[in-house]
Amino acid sequence: MKMPGWLPIAGVALAGALVTWLNRGERVVLHAGVATFYRAPLTLVLFVAFVAGMLTMMMLSLRQDMRMRQELRARGLLDDLPARPAAVPPRREPLAPAASRADDATWAAPPPVAHSPWADMDTPRRATDEDATIPHPREPDPPAY
Repeated sequence: MKMPGWLPIAGVALAGALVTWLNRGERVVLHAGVATFYRAPLTLVLFVAFVAGMLTMMMLSLRQDMRMRQELRARGLLDDLPARPAAVPPRREPLAPAASRADDATWAAPPPVAHSPWADMDTPRRATDEDATIPHPREPDPPAY
């Protein structure tokens, strides 16, 4: 049975609401270096600290990611995929019957669609022998999962 994708998000939101409800009357003094805030709500201080930490980690990881990609490109190990094509609405065909369409000199077949690297992403691939766990030469048995 597959768990719905919204269930973990709802659980985190419920836990956050519960912490907020249980600490609704708590006030703290916040010494921010150049200023001091008295009677600041604890939940607001925790939320701002959480968001500031996430933004800091994102900025640090972006810098590291860009340096890593630059190094991989310099060594020729990173193959950039072409830009993903924009979604094109399907072409509408005229409502005329097929026999009269074939006789009409102005009617042309739609152009062939070029293969996209994302065309088969939604199609699960079959497991092959290459997907099997290969034991290390020094291990007598493969690991049990």
